[in-house]
Amino acid sequence: MTNATRPSVGLTQFIDFTIKGSSARINMVRKIKYQDDYHPSFDYWKQLRDVIIAFHEQNLGFDCFEKLVQNVDTRKKANYIVAIKQYQKFLKGKDISWFNPGKATWISNELVVRSSPELGLIIDGEPHLIKLYFKGKSEKVDRRNISTTLTLLNTSVYEEGHNSHISRSVLNLHKNRLFTDNAVNQDKLLALQSEAAQFMYIWNNI
Repeated sequence: MTNATRPSVGLTQFIDFTIKGSSARINMVRKIKYQDDYHPSFDYWKQLRDVIIAFHEQNLGFDCFEKLVQNVDTRKKANYIVAIKQYQKFLKGKDISWFNPGKATWISNELVVRSSPELGLIIDGEPHLIKLYFKGKSEKVDRRNISTTLTLLNTSVYEEGHNSHISRSVLNLHKNRLFTDNAVNQDKLLALQSEAAQFMYIWNNI
């Protein structure tokens, strides 16, 4: 099966799937399968995601976040303010520099996950490829249920030639928690393939 004929989902969608219970998983896969084509206006966190990337990549000042809050839709403003405060708290006291994370993809027998991390950051001398997760207020994210995603990030194919010492991480922005696990073993790979297989079982039967 070629990549073009496999279902393709974003990494945030895959995270959402892995941390949900059984009935919620079915509803989520149904929503993904029958949703309208992606449009930026439907992406609630896109503006903040873009500003965070620009903040690091272009070495902007913190006023870029203030400008964003001034211009964002009124219905988003309160949630954006909370998320920005949490991100600034995450950065506080850290020595941080940017590198290009590049594109990444994870492919199983039937499923493609667009697994590109948004950020490439050297934090206090340690390089991280970071996926930003904004839904931590409504979704419970902990070290146990994010493990599959970290395995996926560790086994993705990256366009950039990142060395094996770079940490693959997920930042739960709402809780200001950075999850990192560079260890990959057979049990973790089996768990990842099992999640992908369940996703596809639901996909093929709805």
